[in-house]
Amino acid sequence: MNFAKAARPVMMGQNGMVSCGHQLGALTGIDILREGGNAVDAALAAAFVMAVVKPETSGPGGDLFALVYMRKTGKVEALNSSGPAPAKATIEYFQEHGLKSIPQYGPLSIAVPGAVDGWLELHKKYGTKDLSRLMADAIRIARTGFPISQEFAESIDEFSNEFAWVDRCYRRPFGMPTPGKILVQKGLGDVLDRIAQKGRDGFYAGEIADKICATIKAEGGILAPEDLQPIVCQWLDPVSSTYRNTLVYEQPPVSQGFMVLEMLNIAEPWPFHDGSMSQADIIHCQVAAKKLAFEDRIRYLEDPKFGDPKIAMLISKEYAAKRRELFGEIMNRPTARIANQSSDTTYLCVADRDGNAISFIQSVFAPFGSRVIAGDTGVIMNNRLCSFGLDPSRANAVKPGKRPAHTLNTYMVFRGDEVFAVGGSPGADDQPQTNFQIIHDLVDLGMDPQSAVEAPRWSHQPGTPPRDQLPESLRVEEGLDQLTLDSLREKGHAVSVVERWSFGSAKVIVRDQENGCWLGGADPRRVAYALGY
Repeated sequence: MNFAKAARPVMMGQNGMVSCGHQLGALTGIDILREGGNAVDAALAAAFVMAVVKPETSGPGGDLFALVYMRKTGKVEALNSSGPAPAKATIEYFQEHGLKSIPQYGPLSIAVPGAVDGWLELHKKYGTKDLSRLMADAIRIARTGFPISQEFAESIDEFSNEFAWVDRCYRRPFGMPTPGKILVQKGLGDVLDRIAQKGRDGFYAGEIADKICATIKAEGGILAPEDLQPIVCQWLDPVSSTYRNTLVYEQPPVSQGFMVLEMLNIAEPWPFHDGSMSQADIIHCQVAAKKLAFEDRIRYLEDPKFGDPKIAMLISKEYAAKRRELFGEIMNRPTARIANQSSDTTYLCVADRDGNAISFIQSVFAPFGSRVIAGDTGVIMNNRLCSFGLDPSRANAVKPGKRPAHTLNTYMVFRGDEVFAVGGSPGADDQPQTNFQIIHDLVDLGMDPQSAVEAPRWSHQPGTPPRDQLPESLRVEEGLDQLTLDSLREKGHAVSVVERWSFGSAKVIVRDQENGCWLGGADPRRVAYALGY
């Protein structure tokens, strides 16, 4: 492993590691590990805290995905806890209301929330600590408050002027949202307490469910109490493929995780790892792999219960070879223009003393989700329904009970029979691009995890619906030399240089297989911290 000087030091620990999108989440996770909890216990405790300290990104009103490796089973399992479309969400419903697409926010953008089912299923199958203990820090922080970050203050300021619920629940209590002001969320604390005491019925039934559905109905939405009754989480086999001397696991559909594997497969024959290619040549090839994989995502990805996403084909080496033959064509294909949509998510990963690991992501999709908050509960409802289309001839067309194609994905990398790396990032279409680049940094370049997450990144658009027809552009972070930038432009890229810390917020844990310790990296692009012991 090549250790390099970075803005932050690599975190190291013999007994466990947590990398998380807030220091309070990381501290809680480490406390659980020190109390004897396993990686899943620690991840859940950290996730509960993240629902409180980063409510604009994740919480009970959102969804989650996880990859879990428990050494006693010797296998990686994938948990999909994303919610489906409500019963009234038909193509005809939206068309009859004069809509050509599903709104990107507001009451009609809300899908069934799956996060709570996922939390409870993870605890049921692999948790060792009482749920009340795992939720205690989150409940306390919600009720007593915490100082908001500059990042959170800016989000409140950005969205409160346009969206009444954000203004009412987040700006008005402050007057002016500034870093360091204390945010108390009594309603959210009470919701989490009910979940701790009553389990599923504390959220999907009774008073909380009634408030959620009543608010959405009053706002003109279609989510109804009966939509909340079926358990939505499911255990699945992950998708996987080799890359060089590693085995990479990703989330199966409805997650777009297969794209990371497809990009790696397309890129594998190119000698990224031996120093024979310039940085511009490497990025040029990586962007081609990205474009090819994103085309396949739009063409094929949907809920396997409603269609065939052809994943076995898409992640095969043979298919990658055929796609690689289109290198020249894909780099010259024009695109059209539509408006952009931002996205927000929180990712965390944990590894413990016994070699167990979890790669975990949860989200309400856009910042503040649908911008609808369920009464006095403090629960921000997701806007994931807008991921669907209204063209019945295309994949991922909306149907009642169908799960939308998801940006959320996480990865695990194995060398031999041992975990080598666990990682992921928020960032919508930047998620698979960031994961692709970091796996390259770790595997091809042998970088330490902190250097890998700090390395300058690129982001190419267009992306996935509703961003699939954005103008062609290659944004690169400051840090690439002028020769590389000039070479990329000569290759035909519409290059724009953006500020140094722009894309994603990666967290990575790597196993130092020689010395037997965990190494943690956390991205300075957003609030993120890795802690080990």
